[in-house]
Amino acid sequence: MKLSRLLAVALLMSACGGTAASDDQPTTATNDQPATVTEAAIQQGERKTSIDPRVNPDAGAMADFKGRVEGYAELHRQLAKGDAKQDKKSTPTEIHDTQQALATRIRAARANAKQGDIFTPEVRPVFRRLLAPELKGEDGRDAKAVLKDDAPAPGSVSFKVNAKYPENQPLPSVPANLLLALPSLPAPLEYRIVGQHLLLLDTAADLVVDYMLNVAAT
Repeated sequence: MKLSRLLAVALLMSACGGTAASDDQPTTATNDQPATVTEAAIQQGERKTSIDPRVNPDAGAMADFKGRVEGYAELHRQLAKGDAKQDKKSTPTEIHDTQQALATRIRAARANAKQGDIFTPEVRPVFRRLLAPELKGEDGRDAKAVLKDDAPAPGSVSFKVNAKYPENQPLPSVPANLLLALPSLPAPLEYRIVGQHLLLLDTAADLVVDYMLNVAAT
């Protein structure tokens, strides 16, 4: 039975620290070809999300998106100070209080934030084109199965900018092939797919930063 690219990527990524395969010799790329399935997927994703117009016709939209997420990350860093700064030695109660203080500051600083401030009208169709092929065929079936495995309860997540992600609900895993297809994010931002919708989540403050509806037909 054919091993899907999604499963192959997952297996190879989990084995990154292992020893090389045949004759104890490391596998190397030749003639500018990637050495592994993982490297090939990463390189393909980097080309499609590149901000270099020489390699990506959507470079302008990607550059704008990169600027917006980096701008949010800088705002987060400026606000995560004092009683809103996490300490490794904090107790669970202190961590919760710090997270609440940070969320309050972010909400105040982004009081006028709305859907589309980061997932702009220009970048949304690009994201849909990037995700669409990854949700088809065998890879798509595998990805949708992963999304369903740890999905939060229907209706539990509020699709609203500055809304808090519910504490009693799981954070759904994003399949490897979808992550490799999307632009990388600065900490503490992460992608999450809930149902058919893509969330941009501040994982340190547990806040919805922006969202796109109906990107993953399930």
